[in-house]
Amino acid sequence: MKLTFNYGQQVVVLPLEPLLARAEQATKRDLKLLLVLAADARVREDYTAEADRIAAEAGVTRAQLDQALSFWQGAGVIDVERGEEEVDQVTTAEPKPTAKTLERAHTLPDYTSEQLSHLLETRTEAKSLIDAAQQTCGRMFTTMEVSIVLGMLDALGLEEEYILTLLAWCTEHGKKSLRYAEKMAISLCDEEEIRDAEALNRYLREREAKEGVISRLRTMFGADARSLTQKEKNAITRWLDSFGYGEEIISRAYEMTVNAIAKPSILYADSILTRWHSEGLTTLDAIDADARARGEGTGGSTSSFDTDEYFEDALKRSYS
Repeated sequence: MKLTFNYGQQVVVLPLEPLLARAEQATKRDLKLLLVLAADARVREDYTAEADRIAAEAGVTRAQLDQALSFWQGAGVIDVERGEEEVDQVTTAEPKPTAKTLERAHTLPDYTSEQLSHLLETRTEAKSLIDAAQQTCGRMFTTMEVSIVLGMLDALGLEEEYILTLLAWCTEHGKKSLRYAEKMAISLCDEEEIRDAEALNRYLREREAKEGVISRLRTMFGADARSLTQKEKNAITRWLDSFGYGEEIISRAYEMTVNAIAKPSILYADSILTRWHSEGLTTLDAIDADARARGEGTGGSTSSFDTDEYFEDALKRSYS
C-alpha cells in the first residue's frame, strides 16, 4: 500500500523527535497553531509584526497564539531569536528548557529558577496569574509551585480562570499540595477533555453533587464510620453511573434489604438494584408494580414463585 500526500501550495516540515516527545501533552489548539506557524513564512520571519494577523486567521486570540508558541519553544520544537529592541515587547521568548524538563512523562515541565524569573519579568499575564494563585491558596509559592502553575498555563494551555477555579476547589477541599492540582489538571485535560472554565465549573458542580449523594448513602447503610471495601465502592458507582438510579430508588432497595436480612448491606442491596436494572425497572412506580406482581404470583406459576423464593432465601443466608 502506497501513501501520497497532497501538498497543494504549502508544505510543512517539522522536527520529529521533539514533537513526538511532547505531542501527548499538547492541546488540539497547540497542534493546530504549530502547523499554522510552520506553514506561514511571514510569521516565522517577523513574529511580532505578523502574530495578530495569524491569530485572527486561525480564529484564536493573540494570547492563545503566544501560549502555543511558548509551549512549542519549551518543547524544543521552535527556537525564538529576538533583536535587542524586542526584549520588552515579545512575551514568549523564555529560555529553552533543559533536557531535565522533558524527562518527566505525564507531568508538567520543570522550569529552572532562571526560566521562572525570565517568565515573570517578561510576561505580564504570568506574573498576574501567580499573584492571583497565591492569594487563592493563601500563601507564597515555592519555586516548584510557581513552575506547576505556569506549566498549567503554557504546557496545558489552560486559561487563568480555569487554573484559579481549580486551585480554589483544591484548597477548599483540603488538597493543599499543588502536586494534587497538577495531577487533577492533567487528568481533566487528557481523560475528561475538560479544557475551559465553563466545563470545569460544570464538572465540579456534578462532582460535588455526586459526593454528597455518596456521603448520604454511606450514612444510610451505616458505613460512614468506616472505609468502604472495593466491592462496595464499585457497587455504589454502578448504581449512580451505570444504572442511573437516584437516592429514592436506592432507598427503596435499602428498605427491602433491611426487611429481608434485618441489617443494612450494600452488597445485598446491589443484588436487588442489579435485578431491577436488568429488568428495565427505572422508576418507583415500575418497582412497586413489580413487587405487587411478585407478591400475587402464587396462582398460575408456582414454579417461578418457588424459584424466586429459594433464591431470596439463599441470599438471606449469605448476607446474614
